[in-house]
Amino acid sequence: SVGRPMPGLGGAFATITDGLVERSVEAKLMLLAALAGEHLFLLGLPGTGKSLVARRLSKVCAGSFFERLLTRFSVPEEIFGPLSLQALEQDELRRKTRGYLPEADVAFIDEIFKANSSILNTLLMILN
Repeated sequence: SVGRPMPGLGGAFATITDGLVERSVEAKLMLLAALAGEHLFLLGLPGTGKSLVARRLSKVCAGSFFERLLTRFSVPEEIFGPLSLQALEQDELRRKTRGYLPEADVAFIDEIFKANSSILNTLLMILN
């Protein structure tokens, strides 16, 4: 019936929030974003469980997880994968994306405001 949560969704919520204090709103938002196929931006002080909630979401979804801490020295290869040298030999610009953001089901990018403009502009294109 309408208004009753699905048993799977309640279990996912319980898994994400297990042992956490005052993180129910973040967990609900993450589940909603995952169900809607949308992005979620969390802003908060260090040590408040943002990355833990994201890691737990990837386990609930049984998906791949990508996590990176950005600095002003971060380069796009750290997020999007290195360029394929074999493809470059054939005049193709292609990245090896396995294990990087483009192929992740759940991603957590920490300290995003410390990144340089080339990374921020590329991330903005992905978000849009």
